[in-house]
Amino acid sequence: PQAHCSIGHPLFLDPSCQRLVDIPSVSKIKTVSMNDIIEQFEFVDDPDAPERAKSNMALKAALDWQRPPNWHGSGLTPDQVLPIASESGIPVAWVPPRAVLIELAAAEPEQRVAVLMASEHVVLDHCKSVLAKCDDAELRDPQTLAERAVRAFENSHHEAAMALAVAVAEQPAIWASERRVLSFFNDDEREAYERALRSKYSLAQSELEVLEAGRGRFRTKVPRRALLSPIPKFFQVYYPEQGHAVPETASRHATVHQPTVEHLTRENSLLAIMLCTSLLREQQAWIDEVRD
Repeated sequence: PQAHCSIGHPLFLDPSCQRLVDIPSVSKIKTVSMNDIIEQFEFVDDPDAPERAKSNMALKAALDWQRPPNWHGSGLTPDQVLPIASESGIPVAWVPPRAVLIELAAAEPEQRVAVLMASEHVVLDHCKSVLAKCDDAELRDPQTLAERAVRAFENSHHEAAMALAVAVAEQPAIWASERRVLSFFNDDEREAYERALRSKYSLAQSELEVLEAGRGRFRTKVPRRALLSPIPKFFQVYYPEQGHAVPETASRHATVHQPTVEHLTRENSLLAIMLCTSLLREQQAWIDEVRD
């Protein structure tokens, strides 16, 4: 395999390579087998999984591989969490903290944003702690600007915070939509992916459709689905001259091309900050994994 540390490049695999290269931390585990880890998959959503993982290396590896860190110990399943992102545009990978995620899963869809705003200070504090871990030199500028967006929000300048967070989030959202590992089961799949790459703003939706269609084949892709799920709403098609309604959730196109008071709300500003935080933390994790 040819690996690049830069966040702008994928990891290419020899088609004959059988090693699972996109498994966080597995390469460091010497005393458990892959079968040991796979046997623990059914337990990763147990509320006590993090505690049991302290003495069960296979469960710890399964938990780190199968679920975003903020899901650990929540007792929530992907079917409960992923709709929060896909339906409401609320990021669910790395942020929000577990307690808020549990509240969001229990809320009716129309109440999710209100639930989020009721805990905005907790969410912002969590974003700050997550952003502080994005310390690689490649992320210095976007991390600094994301932290400044948080400060702008805290100082009641939510419109400025949203504009800055959206600007920072755009390129990481495109990066996240591209596959880190390029592998295909046939030529048709490869050609379909190459066509999808030409439409960068709809690539996340195309990737999610592939993952959904191949659920059995991609059983290990829950963290990727969690990361991608809010991005289609962020890149929602918006042409006001064609009569499109202003998107209800944080939108790159509405913010950049026709910013309005109606769209640059406190709610959408928090969503944009959360998305920015989620994506930058994922980039940091990828950099760490490739360099390891």
